[in-house]
Amino acid sequence: MSRFAITSYFALFFLVCIVPLQGQEKEDFFIAPLAEALLYSPNSFEAGGGLALGYGTGAAIGIRLLYAFDSDKHGILEILFFLRYYLGGSNARTGPFLQLNGGPVLFTYDGIGTIRERVGTISAGLSFGWRFPFGEKWFIEPAVRAGYPYIAGAGVSAGLRL
Repeated sequence: MSRFAITSYFALFFLVCIVPLQGQEKEDFFIAPLAEALLYSPNSFEAGGGLALGYGTGAAIGIRLLYAFDSDKHGILEILFFLRYYLGGSNARTGPFLQLNGGPVLFTYDGIGTIRERVGTISAGLSFGWRFPFGEKWFIEPAVRAGYPYIAGAGVSAGLRL
C-alpha cells in the first residue's frame, strides 16, 4: 500500500469521525500553537513548532502539524491525526489525557523548508499530557510522547477553546 493511500485513509477516518460530532452543542473546538523537542535519532534531537486543531469533550479528534529541525538543518514535517481521551470522563475538558497519534512524516535534507519527494514514512505513537485551564477559554498543555519512527518527544501547547 502506498504512502499516499495510507495518508488518504487517515484523512477519511478524520472526516468520518468529525461529521457525527457537528450536531452536539456542548462539544469544544480548540486551536493551540505548540513547541516540541523530538528524538528521531539517538545522536541528536529536533526542535520546532506547529499547530494543533481539535474537536471534542471527553474524547477529542484532531490534527497536529509540526515542523522541526536539528542543528544540521535536517528537518521533519509531521502531519499527525489524533484521538484523545480525557481520563476525567465524558464531560472532561481539562486534566490528564491519553492521545493516539498517527500520520505521515516527511524528511527534509536539503535545508530548512525544502521537502524531497518520496522521502518519508508513517508515524504512530502514544502521548500523555495534562490540560491546565486558565479562565473559561484558555489552556496550557504539557505532554510527552513515544512512538515510531521517533523515539520520544516532549512539548507544550497553549491554546483557546472556541
